[in-house]
Amino acid sequence: MDNRFGTRMRRAMILAAAMASAAAGAAAETIEGFSPYTARNRSLGGSHAALADDFHAYFANPASLAAAPRELYVARLGLRTMGPAFDIASAFIDSANMSTALVNLLADNGYKMFAGAEIGGPVSFGFVGGGLGFGLFNTTRAVVNAASASSIGVDVAEDILLTGGYAFRIDLGGGHALDMGIAAKGFARGEISENLGAIELIDLLEAPQAFLDLPFSLTTGVGLDAGLRWSWDGVIAAGLACRDAYSPALVTSYDNATAFIADPASANPVSRNAVIDPDLSFGLAFTPRMGKLERFFDSVVVALDYRDILDLFAPLPRNPALNLG
Repeated sequence: MDNRFGTRMRRAMILAAAMASAAAGAAAETIEGFSPYTARNRSLGGSHAALADDFHAYFANPASLAAAPRELYVARLGLRTMGPAFDIASAFIDSANMSTALVNLLADNGYKMFAGAEIGGPVSFGFVGGGLGFGLFNTTRAVVNAASASSIGVDVAEDILLTGGYAFRIDLGGGHALDMGIAAKGFARGEISENLGAIELIDLLEAPQAFLDLPFSLTTGVGLDAGLRWSWDGVIAAGLACRDAYSPALVTSYDNATAFIADPASANPVSRNAVIDPDLSFGLAFTPRMGKLERFFDSVVVALDYRDILDLFAPLPRNPALNLG
């Protein structure tokens, strides 16, 4: 028994070392990561590496598959708005001309505004149970980022994520357990992005089909997540996860979306290699027993995480407080 325990602990240490070494070896050129949008994660302040109470915990830490309840998702639709979304909606409702309404709203804000929307689904098929998890998801995002009248960034992207993982549990005795998990994924992103002036934006809004004439890029790649999770008696848990421990990608840029749709080979494609920045995160979770209060509450969970630990070693790190969740 002692030898088996020692072997399992060595395996856990090897996995943790592999996570750290893979994260440390990431390339300099990076792109934004792929993760399906879920309203639950946003309402909880982001992902939490120590939680294992729901299918979506799998995206925070693949080790959670060993403890997550069996669930099947067939479809889901979630919406997140950013910036003065209600002001924009009101301006469009009150005005007969969409382009005039948007430009007036920009002018009222000194041509400085950030607004957008992100939709998770309706493609959201997934299963988790018995240590296994897999799924197919899509996310749609549209953002307008205005810095001045001559610099208005417009970005629309569609993400597709296919993922599958496995986790197993090592019983340490005395109510203690160590879960180890790994997940592989494939992803694709189609993105139309350009920096416009106010006049160009008006022309674009008055002829939306011209939107397809803006520069288009296609990103494809594969990725690897790994994680560890320790728990005691279902009350206290700690998780260590490295999302995108190694996630190389190929970014191919085209003259415009119209040419890509018609014939990608003749759209002057230019390709470059990239990688998603690894995210090494640590989290704690406390789930007190509710006793008689279980008649009124399913559960109460307190979770605290520090995300993107590797950012502390970056040449220009963020304010550390921004990585707390």
